[in-house]
Amino acid sequence: MQKIPYNIPDAILFDLDNTLCTFIDAKLAACRAVVEHLGAGDENELFEYFLRPVHSFEDNHHILDYIDEKKITTPTDTSQITRLFEEVKIAHVTPYPGVHETLSHLSGQGIKMAVVTDASMSQAIRRLHKCNLAQYFQAVVTPDKSGRSKPDPASFILALDELQVSGTIWLVGDSIRREVLPGNQLGFVTVYARYGDYFSCNNPDCSPSYIIDRFPDLLELEGLNSIKKTG
Repeated sequence: MQKIPYNIPDAILFDLDNTLCTFIDAKLAACRAVVEHLGAGDENELFEYFLRPVHSFEDNHHILDYIDEKKITTPTDTSQITRLFEEVKIAHVTPYPGVHETLSHLSGQGIKMAVVTDASMSQAIRRLHKCNLAQYFQAVVTPDKSGRSKPDPASFILALDELQVSGTIWLVGDSIRREVLPGNQLGFVTVYARYGDYFSCNNPDCSPSYIIDRFPDLLELEGLNSIKKTG
């Protein structure tokens, strides 16, 4: 971790999935529900389908491909299966410990905050409301708005435009490739949420400004620890 005296941020941009709330676990639970409903298949094998570059990570066509390629006979209409997947997934999405308290403290100090995610807008808003987090953010930016997915900088730049802020910007995310690398290139203070990185073995060589293993550790970092003392 770098020992650099950072200023209090003018704004903080947060990734959503696996940074503010659990998501891979929720997706695995949804995969498990689907294979149990089908009475065939393997939840981990179905999850692997979502990692293919054929469709986006959110696209439920992965499920249909899995059923088709494995020649699984479905007990119900496929629309019911994808609906089951979405219902179980959202039911298992929960905020990480300390997220509410930390965001409430930051918001109380007047720091502007935005969510920048590669989820669709409808998915992002649904998860934020499920976790009761929407009230903390003045902007939510997705590829629906920016026209680009991370690590392209478009979504981050749009978030700053919507917040109408410049100066010291912090970016918090669980992906070295999709958050830390572009954040460093944009001159942000980057915070790597290592606790949410399920794919760390594939990380490119890159140094974030900070590394945290619990979300509340944000308030211990230089630049934010001073507002913790005054809150």
